[in-house]
Amino acid sequence: MRTIRCLVSLATWLCWCCGVQGQEHSSCGQPLPSWCGLSAEQTDFLVVSQRATERYHDPSAAVADGFRRVGADAPAMGRHWVSLARLFDGEIDPARPEILMYAVVDGRETLVGIGFGYVVGSGDGKAPPPHPFEPDSWHVHSGRLDMESHRTDHEDHGLHDARSTVQAREEAGISVLHAWVVVENPAGVIEPNNWTLPYYRLGLPRPPEVTPPADRAISLASLGGEFFMGRARLFADQGSGPPAGWTAALRGAETEVMEWWHARSAGPLTPDEIEWLDDLWRRFGLTGL
Repeated sequence: MRTIRCLVSLATWLCWCCGVQGQEHSSCGQPLPSWCGLSAEQTDFLVVSQRATERYHDPSAAVADGFRRVGADAPAMGRHWVSLARLFDGEIDPARPEILMYAVVDGRETLVGIGFGYVVGSGDGKAPPPHPFEPDSWHVHSGRLDMESHRTDHEDHGLHDARSTVQAREEAGISVLHAWVVVENPAGVIEPNNWTLPYYRLGLPRPPEVTPPADRAISLASLGGEFFMGRARLFADQGSGPPAGWTAALRGAETEVMEWWHARSAGPLTPDEIEWLDDLWRRFGLTGL
């Protein structure tokens, strides 16, 4: 599986470098469909980042450069590895991202994306470091580490503070921009969540007709229920939750998903499987996660 994935990634990279038009390319003239809508300046910024971070496919290179793992491994983000030295240097340099995102694939830490960040707030009134992206592309992390690591729904529920460039705010925070320059994100290269990842971890393509509940359900096959149990303790919708409780419901859903996964035939998900995964997440009362 790893060999196949690597060959696909290599083919995509070679096509991009050579300018060959194919299925991996977009009609908008950008390297990949998720890059459509970017300005020339933004595209140039990400191309520099993509090339500069090739070395971090080897996690030991990230460790040598001062990156350390932070927080939980999230289904649609992986785990953030952060360089505090870069985070506090007051610069946004495309060749020196502050954040790397890794996900465990085939038992090893695999680079899936990168991020940029800078400190905001504390009433310092300083302008953000120069960069080519709009303010609303960024979001602010300002809570406890365990809370920030379990935020999976950046784009849906407003869990992050969007005031990314309000430097006069009293509380300090870290303004972050994610960039999916390694694993394609159909939602957009700088969208915070990449729900391709649960499928990428399993060696599957993400079906275009898949639903958010199915995305979350299939992530139980690679990550299990631990992440969502942590999320349930912190961010579950108001109310009593599933009748059996969050832990029992997640364990039950996890067991069914794992039994299905180990019994199924190889190949992309079928419409019936997508429907079953969607129903399972709802049947166990997990829609608040």
